[in-house]
Amino acid sequence: MSASENRPVRTRAAIRQIWVERMRRFADSGVTVVAFCQAESISSHAFYYWKHKLAPHTPAPTPLPDSQQPRLLPVRLLEAHPIELFLPNGCSLRLASGCDLAFVRSLVDTLGDKPC
Repeated sequence: MSASENRPVRTRAAIRQIWVERMRRFADSGVTVVAFCQAESISSHAFYYWKHKLAPHTPAPTPLPDSQQPRLLPVRLLEAHPIELFLPNGCSLRLASGCDLAFVRSLVDTLGDKPC
């Protein structure tokens, strides 16, 4: 007779119960997963597989009815931060957001390389 013939056949339910008991022993052991797996002669891969498999499954959250959905409201920024432009000649321009770009171009052209 070979060794496999002497081994009792385990059902899925029996294997599951072995792992349920093993997880209880681990919870009460106070040792690390690695130490527990070594003591039980099991792989950490099998431990984490069964830990995940036996974890209680949480159902997906139920969506809220339309009347309870959060409403998105438009937002308008009251204050915009200025932009500061430094020119090669050492001059700087502080511009408000939304200013006229044609005007800014004319300022830069006028100032050009002339000292401030």
